[in-house]
Amino acid sequence: MGSVKIFGKHIGNSFPCYIIAEIGGAFSNFEEAKRLIDSAKKIGIDAIKFQTLEAETITTKNNFFDMEATGQKSQYEIFKHFEISKDLQKDVVEYSNSLSMPIFSAPSHMKDLEIMEQLELPIYKIGSDLACHIPLLKKIAQFNKPIILSTGMCTMKEVENSVNAIKNEGNEKIILMHCVSNYPSKMEELNLNSIEIMKKEFNLPVGFSDHTPGILGTVTSVSFGANIIERHFRDPRNKPGPDDIHSLTENEFINLISSIKMVEQSSGTGIKTPTLSEQNHLLTNRVSIIAMQDIPPGTIITEKMIDIRRPGTGIQPIHFEQIFGKKTTKHIDKEQPLLWDYFE
Repeated sequence: MGSVKIFGKHIGNSFPCYIIAEIGGAFSNFEEAKRLIDSAKKIGIDAIKFQTLEAETITTKNNFFDMEATGQKSQYEIFKHFEISKDLQKDVVEYSNSLSMPIFSAPSHMKDLEIMEQLELPIYKIGSDLACHIPLLKKIAQFNKPIILSTGMCTMKEVENSVNAIKNEGNEKIILMHCVSNYPSKMEELNLNSIEIMKKEFNLPVGFSDHTPGILGTVTSVSFGANIIERHFRDPRNKPGPDDIHSLTENEFINLISSIKMVEQSSGTGIKTPTLSEQNHLLTNRVSIIAMQDIPPGTIITEKMIDIRRPGTGIQPIHFEQIFGKKTTKHIDKEQPLLWDYFE
């Protein structure tokens, strides 16, 4: 499987998991955005993502949410409340760039691409709601920038259609995101095996956009092969938002980053062989063939004279039955590990 490079870092199986903080809906003014960006920079998050949307173009006015995070509420009213102006988007991008903090956004409509191009965002994120919006995918593909494509609510065939639509425009810089579009998501719905299945199916990097409370689902996804993860990020001092229930605070994000690094460290090469520390214990903590009595020279060995016990410095147990009937050439003390040199 190949890799895709974003913000100077490779995304793929041979590289560290890339960590994205989603701040869309977590700020309503520049000061609130600044808190999130400063925090993300401080704790080592790789990139920040926000949302470019307008209520007028994202939904009809008679469409309603029905989720635990929102309750039954008008989608138009919620998006209208959390949409941010083009000037604020510009200020947020400029501030993040001034800190060398990578930042990008996700459109909600074809009309959003104009401001996103003005902001010179180097990559595009496609949310699960637009994963099957083939005209949008084809248009963005023509920019020849990396595309992160979330696949919540999708079948494998729909993912295939979207990937092909992008590739047919000459853009193969695609990162897929496994996602469950339920807010919050449930652990029993995560289906993390989909990560490796999509890798094999499309030969592309695959990550996980997680909406479960806490960090367990995200950390587990890394052990299932996630090359990149995305989590909503919040600051308790900011205005409450509908994503707060599955968003992480700074301390929770610190724990997430640390846990991901531990998972990566523990993954290893996959080659089954004793570790360096195990090699130090091979002699003392493994078993070998041991004399269970003093054995004079010239003795024919019988089963009752020997046993298999620690340490592992003698003949290995696989040869236990081969020792029967052998004649000793020297005296062997009780509880002494046997060596081949002791026999004719």
